[in-house]
Amino acid sequence: MLQKMKRIQVIGPRQELSRVVDLLYNAGTVHLENASEEILPSEINLTPVKMDAAQNISDVLGKIRAIFSTLPIVADDKERQAAIQASLEKKSYDQIIGSAKVVIRELETTTRELAARKSELTLAITALDRYAKVLSIIQPVEKELPTLEGFEVTILLIQKVHAGVIDLIRKEIATITHNHFEMSSTSVDEETLATIMVFSKWHSEEVHNFIYSVNVNEVRLPKEYTGRPFFEMFALLEEQKVKKTEEIATIDNRLATFSSVWYQELVVLRKHLVDIHDEVGAYTNFGLSTYTFVIMGWIPMRHLRSTHDSLKKTFGGRVVIRELGVTGEDMKLAPCWYDNPVWVKPFEFIMKLASLPKYQEVDPSPLLAIFFPLFFGLMVGDIGYGIIILAIGLFVRKKYPEVLFARSLAGMFIISAIPAIIFGYFYGEFFGNLGENMGWLHPVHVLGITWNRAEAIIPMLILAISVGVVHVFLGLSLGIRNAIILKNRHHLAERSGMIIAISGLILALVAASGAGPQELLYGGAALMIVGLPLIIYGAGAFGAIEVMSTVGNILSYARLMAIGMASVILAIVANELAGAFGIAIIGIIVAVLLHTLNVALAMFSPSIHSIRLHLVEFFSKFYEGGGVEYRPFSRAVTGPERKDGS
Repeated sequence: MLQKMKRIQVIGPRQELSRVVDLLYNAGTVHLENASEEILPSEINLTPVKMDAAQNISDVLGKIRAIFSTLPIVADDKERQAAIQASLEKKSYDQIIGSAKVVIRELETTTRELAARKSELTLAITALDRYAKVLSIIQPVEKELPTLEGFEVTILLIQKVHAGVIDLIRKEIATITHNHFEMSSTSVDEETLATIMVFSKWHSEEVHNFIYSVNVNEVRLPKEYTGRPFFEMFALLEEQKVKKTEEIATIDNRLATFSSVWYQELVVLRKHLVDIHDEVGAYTNFGLSTYTFVIMGWIPMRHLRSTHDSLKKTFGGRVVIRELGVTGEDMKLAPCWYDNPVWVKPFEFIMKLASLPKYQEVDPSPLLAIFFPLFFGLMVGDIGYGIIILAIGLFVRKKYPEVLFARSLAGMFIISAIPAIIFGYFYGEFFGNLGENMGWLHPVHVLGITWNRAEAIIPMLILAISVGVVHVFLGLSLGIRNAIILKNRHHLAERSGMIIAISGLILALVAASGAGPQELLYGGAALMIVGLPLIIYGAGAFGAIEVMSTVGNILSYARLMAIGMASVILAIVANELAGAFGIAIIGIIVAVLLHTLNVALAMFSPSIHSIRLHLVEFFSKFYEGGGVEYRPFSRAVTGPERKDGS
């Protein structure tokens, strides 16, 4: 659920600003606001803090990162890093930046030049490989080359998909050279053609200008290769490749030496510089008067006491933290912080598909954690499938504990597999009707009605629609709650009228179908007469149309029955096919494959449809979103260390 937030001011002597900022940064509990913008000049004249140091730190950090990009990665030496960290923690910001500049002076120029030279050599080797390929293309006409004195040879590389351009080039070159040229094409690889052209040097400039104008890739050999026999050219290419490769190896060794000496210190320095940059960069949010500083922001109520005690212990009465009164407009800007129980956290992933709730709205995450598994279980409803989905969820959570998406998805499947197994017991399903055929279990009967989904189509449809009524009415009730808190009379009237009108419509349908006494028809009509004016008052003339839209939302829950019905029928087909083949092993393989497909569909389709029922049918009744995310002023740490619980 969303945690209660308090708006605060921290006020103290101007000279204590840096120490207070350090304390709040380490506490990591305050979501900052810009004090100089929030406080009116008539109350106190504040100017924002200007920190040129932020730009200096940014420059130093950029250079450290550039050095990192040139050095090979080595394994972290935790012991050495801890020693370096302990040393830096004793230093001031200026001293840490000074240490970073020492490293930069030692490494920056050398590593940059080495990296540039390595890049240059790599490109040169690529070019040499390209020349070798060009020579292999020209080699078939080697015997003719000595007679080509006064002529020039050039090669065009053209993608095969654009082979049609060769004819256009041929026509234009014929015009330029007055038809005194030779041109032939050969395949270089699956995607590229090489076109060899021989033409008089008198037309060289015009030909090359034309080739450039049509944006064709032209390959021309360096001058040092011309006039040599082909075996000499190939030998020269190989010799240069060997030299450049050896030079790259030498550069790599030098960079590896730098890494062995400096890498651990660079890792710790980068982390400290990021922390300093984040902290100093926030100084523009703080306001200064002649003698005092003011810090403003929001803090979770659970952290207010501990933050207050820390300030009092460190500064006594010289720095005070006070809770501010807030208006309705202020509350719209309050940041939102999810702090849900462990069984709800996986479903926060679904909430990321929508915008954050506004601070005063209901947090839908706990409701998702209740209804998503319920809908999933209604649709899957098979003990065997539930066990497999549970096993997959446990495996993924163990295999990828650091991947948020995988961890959330695994948690959703683990929780949702439980109701799938429970409903499987009521439906009497274990891999479809396999359990029933084996005599292991049978569908439960309630009030003389079987829960066998393959037979009880109408009862299952009624159950699905009933779940829809409950879910949509819950959404409308939450909409009423939000409207009361936000003092929105139109939304209050619309949601209230919708519940009344839909209730009347349901009563009328029950009476008309003969499932209830005819008196319900009059009660239903009366409720609709009361509800419709409220809807029109709240939503205008189109509000009456919204009634039919809400009815459509409720009917959408029929998919809970339809998806489940499709799943059980596919399972039954798999079991029937297993016995339809004369060879048992073939039947078993076919059944296993179909059940595997059905399990995959059972994980995917019910999840998608359950999410849709929440985001479209349910959320539309009460949820607006557009809230502000809680971003505490703190170090960028991950996992359980985060004070915001994320």
